[in-house]
Amino acid sequence: MKNIKLIIAIAFFIGISGCTDTLTDHLDINKDPNNAVESNMTAAVILPSALVNTATTNTNSYGFLNHWMGYWAAPANYSSNGEEQSYNITTNFAGGLFSGMLDNAYDYQFAEIRATAADEPYFIAISKVMKSYLFTTLVDLYNNVPYSEALKGLEFIRPKYDDGKTVYESAMAEIDLAIGLFKKAHDENKINSNEINSDVVFKGDETAWIRFANTLKLRLLIHQANKSDRQSYITSEIAKINTQGGGFLASGESANVNPGFIQNKPNPYYAAFGFTQTGTQATDFWRANATAMEFLKASNDPRLGGFYRKIVAAFPAGGKEPFSQASPLDYRGNQYGRPINNVDFPYQSANYVSQIGGISTAGPVTSSSSGIIKGFDMPLWLMTSAEAAFLKAEATQRGWLTGDKEAVYKAAVLESFTWLNINGSKAAATTSFNEWYVQQTDNNNQNVSYEKATDKLKVVLFQKYLALNGTAPLEAWTSYRGNGSYPAIPLSLFPGRTSQTLPVRLQYPQREYDLNVEAVQANGAINQFTSKIWWMN
Repeated sequence: MKNIKLIIAIAFFIGISGCTDTLTDHLDINKDPNNAVESNMTAAVILPSALVNTATTNTNSYGFLNHWMGYWAAPANYSSNGEEQSYNITTNFAGGLFSGMLDNAYDYQFAEIRATAADEPYFIAISKVMKSYLFTTLVDLYNNVPYSEALKGLEFIRPKYDDGKTVYESAMAEIDLAIGLFKKAHDENKINSNEINSDVVFKGDETAWIRFANTLKLRLLIHQANKSDRQSYITSEIAKINTQGGGFLASGESANVNPGFIQNKPNPYYAAFGFTQTGTQATDFWRANATAMEFLKASNDPRLGGFYRKIVAAFPAGGKEPFSQASPLDYRGNQYGRPINNVDFPYQSANYVSQIGGISTAGPVTSSSSGIIKGFDMPLWLMTSAEAAFLKAEATQRGWLTGDKEAVYKAAVLESFTWLNINGSKAAATTSFNEWYVQQTDNNNQNVSYEKATDKLKVVLFQKYLALNGTAPLEAWTSYRGNGSYPAIPLSLFPGRTSQTLPVRLQYPQREYDLNVEAVQANGAINQFTSKIWWMN
């Protein structure tokens, strides 16, 4: 079954990168890919499709979290998932995430085995970083997960579950090993054209991989920030990052995946939330949530048009609506979970509620493309430069990193503007940010101005929440869970809602109870509201 999975993945990657001569030539290994078996699979063949799969999961699999976190909501002409809206999630809710990530991790494990046999330290290092990325993501969703006995095939067909803290610490150690291997690949000049072509993230740049690895470590430390018993561990790990050097993802530098997307095989995020080949909207289900939209409007935030599109049909003067919305009314949202009668309130249907993504036309990325959805050939992201900037800002505010706290914070908010390419260029985005920030400081806006904020950490966290809109809802949920449910996000208005709080985790999938029952039941009864992730207080 694993052979079949890898063959399908290879076929997918060959298809999606057929437009790119370099990648096509690289994948021509003088062997028929239709006859691919484990004996002729190399890390160079496995890694590109594995990286695309990881990034696609990261960008496309958390629609429910975009709903829960107040970023997105369905229009009135759709009925959202009742299980999701009620928070009464079961073992069948989002179950594909668990098995999908473990399968994806196996691809990296197999790539590491092949790379070890071929003495390819660069590929070994990539595999280690990406396994760590996936396993810690699983912890953030489920807490305890299979780890030490996972990915070992028939040797452990029913792997035990390791506690989340152990997985985190093991992943951090694996990332350290990966950084050493990246340095080894550089020092021994072992990065060849084969590896450059197969690296659909940093194109053979081992120093960029080290910066991403360090930033991933910083993310994992940020998750533990409010645990009193983790402070000495955090201090030692920050010291280790500083000692080994390499730094973090810089301004304008995202961990992106792009094998060569084209119009017929576009970026999966674009295909799901943007446009079809003919230029029509892919779906009218995903729409703006009034929560995040009202936060943006309250601060006259220029990023409003980067996260959301103007409504298709003009909202009529005096139009009847179930709740009031602030100007400008060419941007409108819905309240998550609120039942709306289309007859009584016809202006909450799709054409009168803003689409997500902020793009107004279909086509390829251009220098002036702005918003989240910039074009069919845009890259997928494992981590955006905006998220990385806010991780650094939060770490600086907490005293972990040196630097001017206000300056690092402002640089993070600016990075959100420039990543979205507000007003069509980096220069225009920078001008927009500078003018807006001065205005909001003059207005004593504590949700924007570091100078005026009485709680400096909270202004960092609030702007981090805004910056992750539609791009990193899992990280937003993690920050929310780790920081005392901040910022305050309205709960679902669904009449069948079962709790006064958001879930703090997912249930293990039913497949685990069917096939690995003893191991999963060893974790005890799981409650999505009280069975906390290990890094929560």
